[in-house]
Amino acid sequence: MKSQAIVRIAILMLAVSAFPLKSTRAEATRAQRAPVKGCVDVPPPSIGSSDGMVSRTEAILVDGPLSTVLMVVNRPLKDALRPSGSLPGVTGTYPLTRGDFGGPGSRRLVRLSDGSSTEEQVLTREHGETSYRFRYRVWNYTSRAAGAIRYAADEFVFTAPSPDKTQIVWTYSFALNRGRFPGYLGRLGDLLFRISFLDRDWAEVMRNVLNGYKTAAGNETVSLAN
Repeated sequence: MKSQAIVRIAILMLAVSAFPLKSTRAEATRAQRAPVKGCVDVPPPSIGSSDGMVSRTEAILVDGPLSTVLMVVNRPLKDALRPSGSLPGVTGTYPLTRGDFGGPGSRRLVRLSDGSSTEEQVLTREHGETSYRFRYRVWNYTSRAAGAIRYAADEFVFTAPSPDKTQIVWTYSFALNRGRFPGYLGRLGDLLFRISFLDRDWAEVMRNVLNGYKTAAGNETVSLAN
């Protein structure tokens, strides 16, 4: 049951994996730019060294050019993540900084269908002729089930090993709350989190997302890497 609860929160964080390839206009209307009821804008946490986080990397090779794959993954959150069973979907995003979302430093609140929310901030967005890199952090989970997680740092790297192929490498890193179980157990807690969740339920989620990108690009699965 605890694992299912953590999966539910991880899905909330998955909402931010639908990322902009360029700065995009916020989905909220001018009237919606006021703070969402019940939600408090919390300053983003400082990201510590990778040694203090629990991470997993998945990769997939897509039979399609980089430009095509990037178009596939560039879609609104509320279209990319809909309610499914007990898992919430995205009902909207609300700007927390001036200007369009997508540039480094831009922040927004993600509201979910179960009434909870989280915040995200773009850290890096680099687009070259044969590569694309997008990195962001997620924090301020309002659901009680997310108490074990302090924040997450997420990175997608797309590269074109050839004109007709695209490699996607996705790394997701969690910083646990050291005042809650299992975080207060230190390294042992990190191991428990990895064994019970990261390398099981969340690994499956990551693979499903990557396979979804591949399917959307009109291809079948050819590779997955741990």
